[in-house]
Amino acid sequence: MSIHPEFAQLILDGKKKVEFRKTCFAYQVSYIVIYATTPLKKVVGYFEVQGIQVATPKELWQSYSKVAGVGKKFFQDYYSNNNRGVAIEVGKVYQLDRFLPLDCISASLVAPQSYIYLDNELFDSIKITQNSI
Repeated sequence: MSIHPEFAQLILDGKKKVEFRKTCFAYQVSYIVIYATTPLKKVVGYFEVQGIQVATPKELWQSYSKVAGVGKKFFQDYYSNNNRGVAIEVGKVYQLDRFLPLDCISASLVAPQSYIYLDNELFDSIKITQNSI
């Protein structure tokens, strides 16, 4: 999942306990790999999905504002013109010992617009470089 570096760091630091998205996954997922976008452009870690809630932006803010890692204005701007949103609850977080450019994981990987699905082999190659937080 592509995440801006400042928000990726907040997740790694345990200060952001939820990741907001406008659409839900097509498949059930147990882990989310964190790809920090420009200027870093590297995989920095991953986390266990603790839960997923689909609701109105107002309901999501009421439930998650204290652990959102973003301000209310940013949140409202993100969901402007949307009547539904997705909250992905962050479970246990794993930071990579060394951040990985995508081509070190697979030559065919490209930066996801929002998210992509990895097979078990690729995910395992990422997991071997992690530290549990």
